[in-house]
Amino acid sequence: SSGINAESEAYGERRGASYGLAGIVKGLGLLSLKQMKIMPVLIEAIQNKKEFRHREGALMAFEQLSAMMGPLFEPYVINVLPHLLNCFGDGNPYVRQATDKASRTIMEKLSGHGVKLVLPSLLKALAGDSWRTKCGSVELLGKMAFCNPKQLSSCLPNIVPKLIEVMADSHNKVQRASQEALKQIGSVIKNPEIQAIVQFLLDALSEPSKYTSKCLSTLLKTSFVHRIDAPSLALIIPVLTRSFDQRTDTKKSAAQIVGNILELTDEKDLKPYLDSIIPGLKGALLDPVPDVRLYSAKALGCLVRGIGEIPNLMDWLLNTLVSEQSSVDRSGAAQGISEVMVGLGPEKLESTMGSVLEMLDNDDLPPNQRDGYLMLFIYFPISMKEDFADYIDEILDPILSGLASESEFVRDTSYKAGQKIVQIYADCAINLFLPRLENGLFNDNHRIRLASCCLLGDLLYKIMGVSGKQSTVSADEDDNFGTDETKKIIIEVLGKERRNRVFSGLYMARSDVALQVRQAALHIWKIVVSNTPKTLKEILPVLIEMILSCLASEVYDKRSVASRTLGDLVKKLGDRILPEVIPILEKSLSAEDFTQRQGVCLGLSEILSATSKDQVDVYSASLLPAIRKALVDTHAEVRSSAASTFAALHNVLGSRALDEILSPLLKMMETLEGEEADNLIDALKEIMTAKSRVVLPYMVPKLVQKPVNIAALASLSSVANDALHDHIDLIIRSVVQGLCDLEDKEAMIEL
Repeated sequence: SSGINAESEAYGERRGASYGLAGIVKGLGLLSLKQMKIMPVLIEAIQNKKEFRHREGALMAFEQLSAMMGPLFEPYVINVLPHLLNCFGDGNPYVRQATDKASRTIMEKLSGHGVKLVLPSLLKALAGDSWRTKCGSVELLGKMAFCNPKQLSSCLPNIVPKLIEVMADSHNKVQRASQEALKQIGSVIKNPEIQAIVQFLLDALSEPSKYTSKCLSTLLKTSFVHRIDAPSLALIIPVLTRSFDQRTDTKKSAAQIVGNILELTDEKDLKPYLDSIIPGLKGALLDPVPDVRLYSAKALGCLVRGIGEIPNLMDWLLNTLVSEQSSVDRSGAAQGISEVMVGLGPEKLESTMGSVLEMLDNDDLPPNQRDGYLMLFIYFPISMKEDFADYIDEILDPILSGLASESEFVRDTSYKAGQKIVQIYADCAINLFLPRLENGLFNDNHRIRLASCCLLGDLLYKIMGVSGKQSTVSADEDDNFGTDETKKIIIEVLGKERRNRVFSGLYMARSDVALQVRQAALHIWKIVVSNTPKTLKEILPVLIEMILSCLASEVYDKRSVASRTLGDLVKKLGDRILPEVIPILEKSLSAEDFTQRQGVCLGLSEILSATSKDQVDVYSASLLPAIRKALVDTHAEVRSSAASTFAALHNVLGSRALDEILSPLLKMMETLEGEEADNLIDALKEIMTAKSRVVLPYMVPKLVQKPVNIAALASLSSVANDALHDHIDLIIRSVVQGLCDLEDKEAMIEL
């Protein structure tokens, strides 16, 4: 050691002495440092303020001892460390140069245990008041970039954030030292793509408000091919972490970059940064802008695929999925879960789907929770594609139930989920979803009918290869925008039988009682059908069967839709449809179910409203007895509907309807008794209510003939309204005369 301390100006002598000293210690063993009291001599030399050669020589010795002894020298490094820190700020350039070499060699040789020993002391020194100590610590931290790669990945996540902090120090030299330290870290980057843009990263770290956007833009344009090493991550992650706290486009770029780099990063290098990355991604996942949520979800998915399940992440996502705060939060969580599930595999998906379907089966589930779970069915198909196909059948019922929800946001989510099934699983949708949509067209709930109609349209558009977004507003509701080519495609995909069934349901939806359903069905019909009359002729047998089925329904709205459709068909097809329909309707008046009989009356009303007098004349032999039969039906609702049918008949035939219908009924009154007589009077009252000004002048002269039917006159007068005034004198005289003619006083009193 005396050779190292010699005041010789020959650098080579002192350098050679350091090699010799290290060689002797290596030969004699580590204990010789203590036995020969080498370390106290070196410590004394490095503390010599007067002679720079002593300090330089001691630093050379530390450099060579570390180089030759490797990890064995680590126990002494912790004692050497304070002196290294002081020498970084030494006034002599030779000492500073020797410090630089010694610290670099020491850091290169540190083991994992050595890093753990050294790092806390260096980080603690950064919190001191002395700027010189801070500078030394920063420079030594910069030298840790030369640790072996294994140690580098563990220490850089702790070093770089501290270096970034001291870049804001009040002393210029500390700021410059931290910038130089980051440059040293950048200099050991092995990834050529990152090495080429390292200056952009350093600029963004030193002046984030000015250079962050430019840095992110550069990173996005970079095509990463090589593995991203620990030093690269150490500079990139802080830039990304800061970006998640900035404006929307910056957050979006940061999330994209995270997704881009994760697949080229080793798990061991990435894990130390999880606590920095995940909070930012969570925040971006709840951003109001859909693209930010999308890229954040994809980044989380990449994370899980790279390092496996992340503790507490799924719990947080599932809790956010049922959040009461906002549908944006629920949507972000659903996207996140869908991407994460890709990485977790089919077993996790199966268990998650079991729990979700069980929750959706609960009728008392709050709307926000139902909405969140249904959102999964929007994003699972997007992220999992064919891996989710096996669950399509199971999720259809919850989706259709959601379409009937009282909550608008639940209905919207259910509809979007249905759209995704149609768009992504067209083949499955035809076999599994289409039958449900066909049934949905006739659901009692108008919301389900509307959604089913729109989804059916989406499916047909998908089959045809059109968007369905074009305008179909035109003067005539039977204008068509379809082509013969699209017609062939639909028949080829669906088959003729299914095509006929689907089109029949769609045509009936054009007459729905709900305006929105009618408008949606008309829009779809115009786009998918090339020629309405021709198509109606092709689907007529199936359509008539559907109409008759709905006419027999217990639900009034269904009967109303069927009757409207029937009237519309008669307008369009006339003579072609009447010979087939009227015999069936006549026969159905004998059905046991009164709702079916009422449906027949509604259908007949629409037919009469849509036909000409000549057509009615042709079928009067069948129509007139059918109407008379319905008017004396045992059920009041059937009689009421039959009265409306009579009104439609009178509009076509005029006075002939009175002779053909009322005259036989009045004759029947003479022979009927009890309940049958009451039913007949009730039917006449219904007719009177509908057509009092026409019917009363016809009936009064017949009813006042002897014997006067006082009970009938009294009942009919109660519903005659203003039309009664012209006949009141005749009715009163006839009633009085009738009472006088009665021999039974009790009957007279009763009347």
